[in-house]
Amino acid sequence: MRIRSLAFFILLISLVSLAFSGCVDDNSADDVTAENGSDLESVDADSIVYIENYAFHPDYTTISLGDTVMWVNNDSVAFIIKGTLAGGGSFQSPTLRKDDTFTYTFTRRGTYKYELVTHPWTNAGFIVVE
Repeated sequence: MRIRSLAFFILLISLVSLAFSGCVDDNSADDVTAENGSDLESVDADSIVYIENYAFHPDYTTISLGDTVMWVNNDSVAFIIKGTLAGGGSFQSPTLRKDDTFTYTFTRRGTYKYELVTHPWTNAGFIVVE
């Protein structure tokens, strides 16, 4: 019985590892940057979204075409942000540790849904590009 439990545990760990292995794939995206956010005043962003307590603040933003949004990780946990545009298109951040930032310049109109792919149970955020 112990061997069966150990085999089940190993299988479960393997499945979880496989599930998260796709979270770090290298999607090609335009204007993707990540940097340490210690000097936020020097970053040219039209809107800022903070990650705090596993949530986005604000979780809904309206911007203009060509605007840049910056995400700032204020949590002690590392995150990867992935955004998708209804009808095609996506962006993905590198791993953001505490105080890291990620910027993305929006070159297509539409509604983008973004989420913490490393923590899929958290609520998503939305950006509307007009």
